[in-house]
Amino acid sequence: MNVCTCPAAASLETIPAVTCPENFGQIQKVAFCRLAKADGTKNSFTTGTATGITKLAAWTAKMAKTDGEKVVISPYIQAPTSEAGEARTFGGGNDTLGGVEITIGRNPTPFSGVLRSVPQSVIKVMKSLQCEAQSENLGVFLFDENGNIEAIADGTTAGTYYPIPIRGLFISDKGHGGLEAPDSNNISWSFLPNYSDNLAIVTPDDFNPLTDLVPASNT
Repeated sequence: MNVCTCPAAASLETIPAVTCPENFGQIQKVAFCRLAKADGTKNSFTTGTATGITKLAAWTAKMAKTDGEKVVISPYIQAPTSEAGEARTFGGGNDTLGGVEITIGRNPTPFSGVLRSVPQSVIKVMKSLQCEAQSENLGVFLFDENGNIEAIADGTTAGTYYPIPIRGLFISDKGHGGLEAPDSNNISWSFLPNYSDNLAIVTPDDFNPLTDLVPASNT
């Protein structure tokens, strides 16, 4: 659960009006990035011609890095599935008043997808990212079919965006499709509880991340 203030505020917090619907499309690619560099500084994009998340130059620069700020781009991810984490509860029956369960938190949000017809030499490199996730220092930027980007917005500094933290990254061994399907590898991870509180959808200014962000070896 979110941390609740006690004592409570003088009144309920005003819920902002919904002026525009917000929807993110099908996740088709992701960019992996460490959450923080070796000195503990958070990795981020900041507003600027060459540093803003909406600028191709900023992404190209981060992909060319050789330190803890480097960003790497996934192959296309198919069959993406993400189910919001359910409530964690206690009680029920005679344990709690009236048998009503007490909500004590929320579970992580799992994500899964399929990498189809990807060479295993690429998969082998991607598997190394599992170690980054085990150290709890890995995040993703999400790209949808329209070329939009999802990232974590800084709560106080406009134009600053961070990768979305993930845990439990797993990339499977090759599955043979035989006569009826292409070969594939499964990919999955979990988003932490409350991960979407500061989630923002950003539209790039001068590029499409699906087609313009490719590994250096493919350019």
